[in-house]
Amino acid sequence: MISKVTRLILILIQVSIVEGWSAASELNLRSTLFAAASYDRLVRPSEAMSVKVGISLISINDVSMVDQSMSVTGWLTVEWDDSRLTWTPASYTNTDHFYALDKEIWKPELFIDNSMEDVSILQDDNLLFRVSETGRVDWEMPQIFITSCTIDTTYYPFDTQECAIDVTSWAYTRDELILTHLRNYVNTEDLGENGEWLYTNSRIETSSIQETTANGVVETFSLLKFFIILTRRHDFYMTNVVLPVVLTSFLIVLVFVLPVDSGEKVSYALTVLLALAVLLTLIADSMPNTSLNVSILSVYLAFTLIMGVLAVGMSVIVLRIHHKDSAEPVPSWLQSMTDRIFARFGCWRGCCGRNDNRVQVINKESNGTDVVQNEEANISESSQYIIPSYSWVEVAAIFDWFLFVLFFVVACISAVTFMVVLRIGGAIKAANA
Repeated sequence: MISKVTRLILILIQVSIVEGWSAASELNLRSTLFAAASYDRLVRPSEAMSVKVGISLISINDVSMVDQSMSVTGWLTVEWDDSRLTWTPASYTNTDHFYALDKEIWKPELFIDNSMEDVSILQDDNLLFRVSETGRVDWEMPQIFITSCTIDTTYYPFDTQECAIDVTSWAYTRDELILTHLRNYVNTEDLGENGEWLYTNSRIETSSIQETTANGVVETFSLLKFFIILTRRHDFYMTNVVLPVVLTSFLIVLVFVLPVDSGEKVSYALTVLLALAVLLTLIADSMPNTSLNVSILSVYLAFTLIMGVLAVGMSVIVLRIHHKDSAEPVPSWLQSMTDRIFARFGCWRGCCGRNDNRVQVINKESNGTDVVQNEEANISESSQYIIPSYSWVEVAAIFDWFLFVLFFVVACISAVTFMVVLRIGGAIKAANA
């Protein structure tokens, strides 16, 4: 005979046993909720719907400067409440959720507004919607997002790009459906590394789109802008783009130390000029055809190209001076310019910054060699500076050396300025992004 204590324990065990999930219970739940008389997927659940949208990234595929586009792989997470899809789990053997197809349930008609390839409503007949007991509907849709992106090439290859994925509603106006962000950032927990681009940050902006219908009615649609901020990994470009450009720019300087008698000055200058033109063409081909932003690298190449053209012209002038008839006297103005400017500022044979209070006397030896005697004295202000007499060959040599010094200084200053502006400007923009 069972004791009272044992009978009480058995009763408690029977009460504590909860009937589990069954396929029949879920089928009964679906039949009840999706009854034709109470549910229509074309009717939105309430007058003003609030839909939460989030984006998660898996990989960064490409950021094309020429096409001005961004390609990423990820998925879209969409959540909303459907008051018609609520039930008491205990009435259906504790069934707290079920899955529905696209053709069975109402969903917001979402659209990627700045898409460049798949311009259509976001949908997939094979994806399932998770419906919870409270009427919460979760929809996660994998997608390759290829969107337009305005590329800023000012500090290329130290550039930082801000590309957006614009999500909007295709059918419902702002009065009928409002889009809000699920998170205040783009989810990157599953994001893999990209060899060219480094994910830096993200932000989300809420906006709207206004469209005018054929009847002149202005309709406003809710819009979410998911900004993805990417910084270029510049190590590859430093080795393969910036370094060849800077080194080639210094090659043009060497044309002025090439002896005139070699007969290769002009051909060498033209070869370097051609190399600069090829580099400029290659870099221009990788840039977008836009005038909104001008690359500092392109400006530097254009400046170097101008220096190359000037070097060719100056080399021709040096050749003309060198091959002048020795019987023809050198004009006094050219003698003065050679001594006061070319020799002084070109540091020709130690004559760097020579002052006018040094008198140079030219004596002729019996063998015809010019001997320069420098006399230091307390010369009065009325004393005249005696200008040495240079031949055409000497003028050409001094002018050639002056051009070498001038072009070398300009090349150094421009290269340092270019690198500093490019690096610091890129870092400032990345910090402000």
